Amino acid sequence: MLGSHEAAVMASRVALLAAIIRDPKIEWITSLDSLYAAENKVVQYRAAEAAGIRVPKTLISADPDHLAAELGEPFILKPLGPGNFEADGSQHVVYVTEQRVNDIRDADLFAAPFLAQSLVHAHTHLRVVTVREEAWVAELDGRGLPVDWRSHIPAHSSFRAARWPTVAAEAGALAASLRLGMTCQDWMIDDDGPVFTDINPGGQWLFLPDEVAEPATRALAGWLTDR
Repeated sequence: MLGSHEAAVMASRVALLAAIIRDPKIEWITSLDSLYAAENKVVQYRAAEAAGIRVPKTLISADPDHLAAELGEPFILKPLGPGNFEADGSQHVVYVTEQRVNDIRDADLFAAPFLAQSLVHAHTHLRVVTVREEAWVAELDGRGLPVDWRSHIPAHSSFRAARWPTVAAEAGALAASLRLGMTCQDWMIDDDGPVFTDINPGGQWLFLPDEVAEPATRALAGWLTDR
């Protein structure tokens, strides 16, 4: 509780942690300031648009009719905050699904703000791993998959190494603009080309094919050992 002895103790601990984090003698793969800023999806999309990277049309609104008018139906909703939480002793994941006005007519969209986006009809999903100036790309055939491929368990082991030089270059530039030393990024390919959808400054890559996971891991380990 604010003003309590426990709050004063916690504030002093946080102050010490902040002083250590901002010690100029420490080199971070990604500084915590940059990491927390870049985890905000609105910040990500602003940076991507500033770099000329295509992104889905995105809105935040409490009015479902406004969302449908601007984005068309169906559209999708993404959590602006964490995409998973614990309740009743179980872990829950908020997967991206198609939505229509009638599906969310009675929902309070500002109780926990969501991003609403136009639906991208992707035929290919990309996971891009960047470490400093290097980037590696894996692709997944999106035909027949749900909107959020993560909800389809076999998809996690169906990626294959691929060459998308333009996407790799743009992913690297986006990571650099956000001052992120390492990222895992999600992109989609539709009939009009690549679309950026998400960047994770501490994301997962070890499930990807060895041709992607191993060099990314070596680059990251080499940086940590200064070799």
